[in-house]
Amino acid sequence: MDMPGFACSVSQETRLFLLSCLLGIPLGLLFDVFRTLRALLPHCAAAVFIEDALFSLSGCVLLQLFASAFAEDTLRWYYALGAVLGLLLWLLTVGAVWMRMIAALRNVLRRVGALPFRIGRQIRLLFARNKKTGQQSEKNEETT
Repeated sequence: MDMPGFACSVSQETRLFLLSCLLGIPLGLLFDVFRTLRALLPHCAAAVFIEDALFSLSGCVLLQLFASAFAEDTLRWYYALGAVLGLLLWLLTVGAVWMRMIAALRNVLRRVGALPFRIGRQIRLLFARNKKTGQQSEKNEETT
């Protein structure tokens, strides 16, 4: 009895493994979307849990779609291994550069967000100095 998906040559298995490594690209993109959201927006534990669950579910769905599209609905362990290796490669290359850019953006946003507070503090100090100098000049006028 010939079972579909079980009669693969080594070259076909190698090709499928390398194709499964490409699954790391959409997984890496999705992972970086969640990392970007976490870096730029405050998150509670429930939001982190939901994001992690969505990421895991998306990875499972992508793996199943890969098996349906390329491997005659046969899911092999090395497809998941290839996807994880592709994800790691993404995170160590493009993802690392992306997170450095996000960190720089976050620093710029902090500085820009703090700018009105710094300006307000300078204005308060200026008024406080003027008030003190005005009070001192009034005292000097009263003594003379």
